[in-house]
Amino acid sequence: MTQEGLPTEAGTGPREPLVKASGLTKRYAVRTRSGRRTLTAVDNIDLTVDAGRIVAVVGESGCGKSTTGRLLLALERPSEGTVTVEGKDVNELPKKELRRLRRDIQPVFQDPYDSLNGRMTISQILSEPAQVHGIAPGGSRSVADLLELVGLGSGYAERYPHELSGGQRQRVAIARALALDPKFIVCDEAVSALDVSVQAQVINLLSRLQRELGLAYLFISHDLALVRYLAHETAVMYLGRVVEQGPTEALFADPRHPYTQLLLAAVPRPRVRGHDSRAAVAMGDLPSPLERPKGCVFSTRCPLATDLCRTEEPALRPVKDGTRTAACHYAETAEAVA
Repeated sequence: MTQEGLPTEAGTGPREPLVKASGLTKRYAVRTRSGRRTLTAVDNIDLTVDAGRIVAVVGESGCGKSTTGRLLLALERPSEGTVTVEGKDVNELPKKELRRLRRDIQPVFQDPYDSLNGRMTISQILSEPAQVHGIAPGGSRSVADLLELVGLGSGYAERYPHELSGGQRQRVAIARALALDPKFIVCDEAVSALDVSVQAQVINLLSRLQRELGLAYLFISHDLALVRYLAHETAVMYLGRVVEQGPTEALFADPRHPYTQLLLAAVPRPRVRGHDSRAAVAMGDLPSPLERPKGCVFSTRCPLATDLCRTEEPALRPVKDGTRTAACHYAETAEAVA
């Protein structure tokens, strides 16, 4: 990575992934007018997050991004597949060990107003994780240290969430996630509820904390500009499946799946005199997860789809120089759609 401010990889050589999802699938039984049916929110995905790295997951609303994050946090159990943290299957751990593991994996949710208890002071909110895990005073970061770490002074300790701005509340949510010195944080649309100017401040904070503390993030977002700035690697999801994955710069510079190309083409660009800046768009509406297309899940909206795409599901396979994978029959040869 060459951008200024982007986190750098610590260490070289093969190592055990910090977090690894293998064949991860999550199904829900839902009731419809025609009876009970199965909704597949996450479908057989593989995802690896190494220590000190940031992996972004992008895609339209309803593609399974947040469900993936909840599965990696062990907030939900998968229907199939495994999630391991430092080689331990989180869904096979005894309750006591899982409770201990939760110190190492923490969330930062989208809306800090909803995720913070409005009846507690900031000091109580930041002290609660240590109390829940039975950590004696002095055995975890102090409230003052946590507030300093996220750019807030100790004067905020006795305030309540409603007395803070949205950006300040999200800084408190980040501080709470750091209270137990975790190794892995899932940021689920962590800045999408904030004003644009505040988003930049919080993103810079997350980037600084990642570098200074050696954290790993799963960064769930629909904002491709933020993803390009922050993430080492990016996974693109569509209808519960990863359709393209690889190093962020390479993926943005030369996307090989038509859906990725359309997502990038839809990013707003300044209008230039004499240049048609209209972006290509996917055809039709996003299919219902209850009516998943046969073959390639994107075939009903893809402008390049053929009969092969509509009948045979493409495997997620290496493309280009082998550093990326794409689930498209024509990933090596298809021209960009925009």
